[in-house]
Amino acid sequence: MNQPAPVAIVTGAASGIGEATAKLLAERGYRVAVADLREEAAERVASALRVDGRDALAVAVDVADEAQVQRMVAQVVEHWQRLDVLVNSAGLESAKPFLDISLDEFRRVIDVNTAGTWLCCQQAIPQMLKQGSGAIVNVSSIAGQKGGGLLGTAAYATSKGAVIALTKSLAREFAKAGIRVNAVAPAFTLTDFVRRQLDTKPEGFVDTIYAATPMGRGAQPREIAAVIAFLASNDASFVTGHVYNADGGTAI
Repeated sequence: MNQPAPVAIVTGAASGIGEATAKLLAERGYRVAVADLREEAAERVASALRVDGRDALAVAVDVADEAQVQRMVAQVVEHWQRLDVLVNSAGLESAKPFLDISLDEFRRVIDVNTAGTWLCCQQAIPQMLKQGSGAIVNVSSIAGQKGGGLLGTAAYATSKGAVIALTKSLAREFAKAGIRVNAVAPAFTLTDFVRRQLDTKPEGFVDTIYAATPMGRGAQPREIAAVIAFLASNDASFVTGHVYNADGGTAI
């Protein structure tokens, strides 16, 4: 008897790393829920996947809103009767000097990047427990390990460091239940958002980043997606609690 195609929720899937991940998982046979705050953009990605013959569902969600996260998971489980993979890619960037960041701005970054990841895991894990299996991949950042002060990203780095701690905690708690939890820590990644932001940066900004990267370049979103897809797959069946640096050697 053929096993049903696995089901994945990818948050932040309307652009960047999330979109690349949703597309790659769909190519590999997953049924994919394209979840994003921007409903029209999520539907655009899901529609493109369906045109290619993939099974995709667009879901509008603010990951910092507990009720919306509950509805997202319930909608996906009602639609496909299972949930095998959760990819927490939704995130908010912040690039301000530490002394210029207001408490409200800091809290919003934490709400989306850290609490959002927490809420999505908290809502997805009960369904995975019912099934006796599941894989969660959280998108952290190399800044969550090294700090982000040099680029004015202290709030962002703090939020992503907390994601790493959450990843390891959940991996320990749910390993015997058949749920694997890992994280990916990208370095500078050339998403459309980042490319637009580069227009506002001073001359030589990118050169400085590349000079600090042994591979001498930034990542393409699909390169990060490939690591996520590996950790979500059965090829990583004995991998849990790890942070995979997809960083061109930055952490060396």
